[in-house]
Amino acid sequence: MPSFHCDNLVVLKRHRIHSSQNDEHNIREKSTEQSSPARTLSRNRRGTLIGLPPTIINSSRENLKINLNVQPTVFFYSEDTFQEECYQSIEDIRSITEHECLWIDVTGVHDHDLLARLGRQFNIHPLVIGDIEITEQRTKLDVFEDALFLVAKMIYPDNLQQITHIEQISFYLKENILITFQEKPKDIFETIKNRLRQNKGRVRRSKIDYLFYSLIDRIVDQYMDVLDIIGTKVEAIDHQLMQTLSRDALEKIYDLKREMLYFRRSISPLKEIINKLQKEEETQIMQESTNIYLKDLFDHIVQVNDTIDTYREMLASFIDFYMMLSSNAMNEVVKTLTIISTIFIPLTFIVGVYGMNFDYMPETHFKYGYYIVLTCMGLLALIMLSCFRRKKWL
Repeated sequence: MPSFHCDNLVVLKRHRIHSSQNDEHNIREKSTEQSSPARTLSRNRRGTLIGLPPTIINSSRENLKINLNVQPTVFFYSEDTFQEECYQSIEDIRSITEHECLWIDVTGVHDHDLLARLGRQFNIHPLVIGDIEITEQRTKLDVFEDALFLVAKMIYPDNLQQITHIEQISFYLKENILITFQEKPKDIFETIKNRLRQNKGRVRRSKIDYLFYSLIDRIVDQYMDVLDIIGTKVEAIDHQLMQTLSRDALEKIYDLKREMLYFRRSISPLKEIINKLQKEEETQIMQESTNIYLKDLFDHIVQVNDTIDTYREMLASFIDFYMMLSSNAMNEVVKTLTIISTIFIPLTFIVGVYGMNFDYMPETHFKYGYYIVLTCMGLLALIMLSCFRRKKWL
């Protein structure tokens, strides 16, 4: 029977996913070679590929032939007790007592055998296991008779590489049991784990639904941190547009606009999901005492969505402003050239009328006059091109 250990953490590499038909066909062929029939069915039914902006990196399997370790961490806790352990196999996880809560945090979703055994141990539907493995799911909530299944997106920045990472995280919540599935070892829940270890806050004094709320609230807080960084970028673009007109600014605007579109598509469903969790008729797992925290979380998500809409409108106005500045600059160029052309119109008219029909034109009898005129014409063209380039008309 396969075993797992909590000693060695494996960093999952990330790369951009292109939404072309050839890429989708190749990925499905590779994943079919290592999948069971039930897994293949769920993959064909649910799987989607998303074309992402250049500054967003989505988590995915770069090479399915590499054996990636899945790292579960198991927490047993109550108001008076706490236990954090790693087991040699899923089947060794003991049953919880009457007043205990169990949180299993799984790092990595690419070990199908381990996830299947975890599903059998805790009676998780095979389609849910399939949705956990497919990391391009849309944010959603599935309500079962005795459980909740939530798929959300974790978004966090990489300041060194100036990119934004998006990672799928799945929650499976039953009475007194919560199982979370993260794609990679980067853990934004470390502060909550420390609160569990040190018995700070309400987590250990509350039911498992409060821990569920706390984890989602941490994800939403991360959204706000990322939007603060994007807000700084938007202000920088605004300042740049007021200083100079460059194509680089336009490219930044379109990149950020694509990011905002993807963020909205990933985050906006949470608003309806949190609203749904507050209704008792939907599920009996969420306690009434947690509703007040869900309302506060709902307000935060509304604030995140409003911020995204504000930045999208600002970026759209930046594009209009850029086009207006470009149009004004072009009008100035046309105005200058029109003035020059107007000056030469009467001169051209006079030359056209009289031509070269003068008896006394000394330069026509000069030996090198033709070459001097050609040289002057070339120098005049070069001077004009230099002036146009200096004014950035070319």
